[in-house]
Amino acid sequence: MPFSSFVWKLYIASEEGRSAIARDLAEHAAAFSPSPRTPPFDFALCSATLENGEVSGPVAQDANSTVDLRSLFRTEYAEHTVSSLEEAAQLFASIADEGLEWRVDLGEEKRVLVYGGGEEDILAYEDIILSIQGLSSGMHEAFPEFFFPYLFSCSFDRLQRIGDRFGISLPEIPGRRKVRDRALYYLQVNREMQRFRREHGLSPAELNAFLYDFAEKEMGKQEFGQLPRPSKIWFLMGGAGGNGDFEFLDAADERSLSYWQASLEARRGDLALVWCVSPRSSLHSIWRVLDDGFNDPYFFFYTAVRIGRPVRMPPISFKEIASHPSLAKALFVRAHFQGCSGMSFSVEEYSAILEMIRAKGFDLSVLPDAPEAQPLPDVELFCERDVESALVEPLLRRAGFSEADWIYQYRIRMGRGERNVPDYVVGAEGGEGEESAVVLIESKFDIPDAKKRKDAFLQGRSYALRLQCVVMMLAALQGVWIYKRVESGFDEDRYVFYTWRELETPDVFAGVKLLIGKDAADKELNARRRRKTARARR
Repeated sequence: MPFSSFVWKLYIASEEGRSAIARDLAEHAAAFSPSPRTPPFDFALCSATLENGEVSGPVAQDANSTVDLRSLFRTEYAEHTVSSLEEAAQLFASIADEGLEWRVDLGEEKRVLVYGGGEEDILAYEDIILSIQGLSSGMHEAFPEFFFPYLFSCSFDRLQRIGDRFGISLPEIPGRRKVRDRALYYLQVNREMQRFRREHGLSPAELNAFLYDFAEKEMGKQEFGQLPRPSKIWFLMGGAGGNGDFEFLDAADERSLSYWQASLEARRGDLALVWCVSPRSSLHSIWRVLDDGFNDPYFFFYTAVRIGRPVRMPPISFKEIASHPSLAKALFVRAHFQGCSGMSFSVEEYSAILEMIRAKGFDLSVLPDAPEAQPLPDVELFCERDVESALVEPLLRRAGFSEADWIYQYRIRMGRGERNVPDYVVGAEGGEGEESAVVLIESKFDIPDAKKRKDAFLQGRSYALRLQCVVMMLAALQGVWIYKRVESGFDEDRYVFYTWRELETPDVFAGVKLLIGKDAADKELNARRRRKTARARR
């Protein structure tokens, strides 16, 4: 449903609407934040001691000074003039690319504080990524007509819901490793927000009230509604670097919410086992996933999930887990959980954890039902060919293809005369050495973890690039991973994932059909043929 001027006028005439419009940004942030563990505008800038007015050496990464970026930037640009969105974009980009320094007097010593400057040190773009709330809020208060305060850090899913609901077109998120593009992504969103604001005649203060009060009230909140049965169990880690996770987890109650590093494959209703890292090194609590996993340009770890409804459990130490006969040989135990945040537990591994906490006197009846062993349609799978014949090929037929439209085990030459056989290609054209296709599907029997998915991705990507495909799909008993070609390739972190049961849902399948369906493939083929004809006529 698009923006309704009638409903909006009722809102701004109401007491709650007037109150929201009158809020300052600190009040908006406090009301909107899903996890108010730290002040929203505070950020630790790199700093170094000054001697005789000069920097004594390289800026020290371990000598940080925490500042309120909102106040800092509002003050820094108090006398500056911006007269257009183009000038605003140039100013923001210059901060990210060239950086800023401030000399400050901290009592007995003078220091220089450094922010941004990605042209000299690409890691400095992380300053923008990690502090977009403070930076954008300061720029908004200095130039309210040209910047909006971005308070969706670590909660991009909320902005996506608002965009979908009210017709705000959000640009595609840059890949995880494109840190400059992620830092400057705000500018694309800001341009769309300013278009929306002017189209509907909103003042800057009204746009803030719309985003951080009206929109979610109008859509309704989901986090305390009924959740579906879990489909998976996820392992999440917290407490690295003394980041305040321990204190948050210990104080959490049934209404606590937070965002955590996770997997795009996490689904609403799933279970999340939260592990506290050293010095605790123990399982702490069991949470529910409140919304599907999503990518977030302004979340350091890029992929996030919203969790809530925690149940505290007796701590289970690493030593206890490593001593359990069903868990001792698990890869995550052998890795001492290093790099395992966001991985999934099997139902059998989760059952072993439940056995351990029940032995400590914990009442398992307070926990939700465990996931089903495998969220599959009514088929039996024993090998990769079963996945292909029982799942992939029926999916292709539902998408509008006949068997004549795809080629199974398409033989292509790669490298030094080497023959390779991608499992399925759709829209194949061209003679030997000039083969091309539109969609490539690489099938496996089982892709149980991120490592297996990466291996399958790399294999499929090499074929897809060779064939100039625009879409690549991985298929296994867990479901499908669909990657759209971006710029000159495929990005491992940018995909959509659906279980086979989800693909039975009409709305989900309709979206998938837009990516890999016959109409989409034919459209791409026709476009290629027109381009080829145009080149031949030149």
